[in-house]
Amino acid sequence: MKKQTRARILIVDDDPVIRKVIGLGLEQSGFEVSAVDSGKEALARLRNGDAETDCVLLDIRMPEFSGIDVLDILKKEFPLVSVIMLTAQTDLETAVETMKKGAFDYIVKPVRKNQLVETIKKAVRYREIQLENERLARENLEYQRSLEKKVSERTRELIEAYSRLKKANLETVKILAETIEAKDPYTRGHCNRVRVISSKIAQLIGMDADGIEILEYGALLHDIGKIGITEALLNKTGSLSDEERKCFQLHTVIGENILKTVEFFKPCLFIVRNHHEWYNGKGYPDGLVGEKIGISARIAAIADAFDAMTSTRPYRRALSTEVAVMELLNGKGSQFDPALVDTFVDNEVFSVLPITGDAVSSPLFS
Repeated sequence: MKKQTRARILIVDDDPVIRKVIGLGLEQSGFEVSAVDSGKEALARLRNGDAETDCVLLDIRMPEFSGIDVLDILKKEFPLVSVIMLTAQTDLETAVETMKKGAFDYIVKPVRKNQLVETIKKAVRYREIQLENERLARENLEYQRSLEKKVSERTRELIEAYSRLKKANLETVKILAETIEAKDPYTRGHCNRVRVISSKIAQLIGMDADGIEILEYGALLHDIGKIGITEALLNKTGSLSDEERKCFQLHTVIGENILKTVEFFKPCLFIVRNHHEWYNGKGYPDGLVGEKIGISARIAAIADAFDAMTSTRPYRRALSTEVAVMELLNGKGSQFDPALVDTFVDNEVFSVLPITGDAVSSPLFS
């Protein structure tokens, strides 16, 4: 949008003397001024091409079509145009009420030139900030859409490549894990930390090398389904609504659906799908209970929860290790497998973090 060198002001008042006096004063102060005698004419001007008007001076009391009626329509059709109400002393309560409806401010007649000029300058500056914020929001949306398209295209390319391969190597899995984190920057490094914690627990309970390898792939890819969740939802700072929570929970199923077309990933699909199942059956997506949840998914659930709690997210700051460990202990038998929590706590598995990428020896990373 081309920036105006002079702020454009539209005066709306049925009194020709007021229009003339205010208009001359504002022109002397460097504004570009136009004036109309009714709300209908003001709306007609804006609708016919004067939408670049920076500020409207709007009289509250006008015949046929009051300033309040005009304000309601203005804020719906031209929300970025600042509106200053012109009011008589007897209409102060009404003037204050107009600010709740979106007016920038009000001026009591008879108008003092200095007060009016300063108020208009503030209103014009406020509009400029709104326009800039709108531009930035539009550019950010375009960037997010571009990023999502690139991530989607990259993911599709990778999956097509995987479908042609009998076996994926470590670098391929790392790239796919990084694709997840490109969508959700708050979880950068999360997938690898979940892999490290999961691998350590698996080693402590005596899982064989093949089982640990499958677990590590599942841990790296457990959040791949977040590719299908919008950034707005992933980065929301407040509580999720029930509908948003259900949408977010779909990432486990989305992840399974993304990977199931690749033969190599089939052994770890249950980890991707079931890492949010609860030991007492109150998890998702299948409501599995106890040992009906595969042991690798039960391990990944503990690793995922611990790292999530000790990492900063949009909706809260990171918890301390002590608090996170207490949360795991409180969740024994309800959210988490009690024996696996004991293994994690008794052996201080959390001590493998912070890591640089190779804190634990494993079939994949040794």
